[in-house]
Amino acid sequence: MVRKLALVMGVAVGAVGCSSMQTQTAHFANVTGHSGISTTEGRSAGWADFDRNGCVDLLVSQASGPALYRNNCDRTFTDVTRESGIDGPPGAVGIAWADYDADGNIDVYIASAAGVNALFRNNGDGSFTNTAATAGVNDDRAATGASWADYDGDGDLDLFVANRFYPKPDSDITDRLYRNNSDGTFTDVAPDLGLGVANLKTFMGGWFDYDGNGTQDLYLAVDFNNDRLFRNNGQGGFQDVSAAAGISGPAHGMAVAIGDLNGDGCQDVVVTNNTRGKSGDSEHGPSTYYQNNCNGTFTNMTTAWGIEDRATVDWGVQLVDWDNDGDDDLAIVSGGMLKGGEKEVNALYENRNGRLVNVTRELGAEVNGAAFGSAWADYDNDGDLDWLIVNSKKNSVLLENRAASGKYLKVKLKGAGANRDAVGARVELTSGGRTQVKTILAGKGYASSEELLLQFGLDGQSEVDRLKVSWPGGGQTTLHGLKVNRTIVINQ
Repeated sequence: MVRKLALVMGVAVGAVGCSSMQTQTAHFANVTGHSGISTTEGRSAGWADFDRNGCVDLLVSQASGPALYRNNCDRTFTDVTRESGIDGPPGAVGIAWADYDADGNIDVYIASAAGVNALFRNNGDGSFTNTAATAGVNDDRAATGASWADYDGDGDLDLFVANRFYPKPDSDITDRLYRNNSDGTFTDVAPDLGLGVANLKTFMGGWFDYDGNGTQDLYLAVDFNNDRLFRNNGQGGFQDVSAAAGISGPAHGMAVAIGDLNGDGCQDVVVTNNTRGKSGDSEHGPSTYYQNNCNGTFTNMTTAWGIEDRATVDWGVQLVDWDNDGDDDLAIVSGGMLKGGEKEVNALYENRNGRLVNVTRELGAEVNGAAFGSAWADYDNDGDLDWLIVNSKKNSVLLENRAASGKYLKVKLKGAGANRDAVGARVELTSGGRTQVKTILAGKGYASSEELLLQFGLDGQSEVDRLKVSWPGGGQTTLHGLKVNRTIVINQ
């Protein structure tokens, strides 16, 4: 349907304060001390507004267990872990926020590498209850990443869990795909659907519709092996199409980012790798950019786009428009487990007309501390995305973005069925002759997750000409003539 904005029922528009946009200086500022965030042996991060007050909150996984920070809406956070009821698990790694039971409150799955995975149901009053056992998702296979998607098109959210480590030498580390039974329980269907590959050492699974046929496909970042791309055949099964699609590596896949780096409307993949700066070393090399050719295949464009082999172990990764200029940039964090990893710094690239330029140092965004996960969110509601880097050797670091200068539009979708946050929805935005395409993803990067809304950078454009939402399961909504520098909420 196509209607003027003023005539669309169920579209709520609220202005977001952006007075600081005129006074920004060109750098990122470390505001960790002021923020009140304090973590130890961190692994990953997840942003979500769990109390629905309009300010995004933060969950950080740690070796000792997760920590939940409530956003006070004044650029500070309060640790509410104890009163929230989120009491574990130990060895927490993966974080994936989603409203799995469709009650309007966002819940969270926490994957553990040293304990039993947890599913915390949001009670709507600031507290959570662990329902993993009754839901049938209390796995103990030493998991890392988790991600949500409606793979079978039945309207509710299913859960993929990646298992990387061996708790015991003979442990089964087969990945899990939990089908949502629509009654608060789940059933593992991975072996039945062709996803139960034994001993694959998967760090993270990323859902996206790579071939544009309306179903959710699955990309696996795999350690000590080639990555895998599984095509959803739309009939309840998956097929490994890695070789045919041109996915041949890297040898140490850690994390996966999905986005449209070259702006052609097809979703690309960047996967991090164990890089060591050695020429002729086929096992170790730079993190890899697979450009989607829009025909079911990908081309490795790592060198052509300028992604560097920095002799680091790269972990968390995002394709993110941090400067609000209308194209995706690249963020990578590094360090992790090797000796000396705490000295390895992150990398922030700017997309400049088909090349990625490392601008980390000039923007004051260098951080070390043996980082694993990272996640972006507009924590201070000023219209640009800020960067949370989770360190395992030092405190996590919150970098407040003062570099962005472009205008923006935030899009929050409300699905009509059980998929309340429209996970998997495709949104196309056209402004000033340029079209951007983004997808709502629940679980991304290295075992992390970000707020279930989309932020579009608009550079200097003062109006959005056209916004088209393709809803999960079918149906479209198209709007015209949208004002910028605000958040819109669109009901299906």
